[in-house]
Amino acid sequence: MGKISGKSIKIILGTFFFTGFSPIFPATVASFFSLIFPFFLHPFPLLYLFFTIFLFFLGVYIATDLEKIWGKDARRITIDEVLGILVTFLFIAPINPKTILLGFLLFRFFDIVKLPFIKNSQRIRGGWGVMIDDLLAGILSNVALQILILLGMR
Repeated sequence: MGKISGKSIKIILGTFFFTGFSPIFPATVASFFSLIFPFFLHPFPLLYLFFTIFLFFLGVYIATDLEKIWGKDARRITIDEVLGILVTFLFIAPINPKTILLGFLLFRFFDIVKLPFIKNSQRIRGGWGVMIDDLLAGILSNVALQILILLGMR
């Protein structure tokens, strides 16, 4: 059996276990499968926060290298969607099917529409730009979801 190289590990993680190779909507596919994290990490808010911060910096590192292979913010790089989903649900309560669906839809909306300041963040060099635009989309999604929950949409 062959040895797994560092490059292979970066591809596996950077494409979020190959969701980045989905022939249609790789970012949406990765976002959907990322929903497992908020569900399981929600009971452990400090672990959730540390995992999110760790994933941000890991994503910057991996995306920087993968851009050298596939180009600027390539569709195959989907580790940024995982971050966006994590940020969307950070400190959200309750986590239930309704909030999961709302948060997912909000994140995909903000990630696709890309308000001007989010779009401009993609110009930042290397993996920073890849990760920061989804971080910002996740923050907007989180705020919108918090407001919807306060308004009784739980």
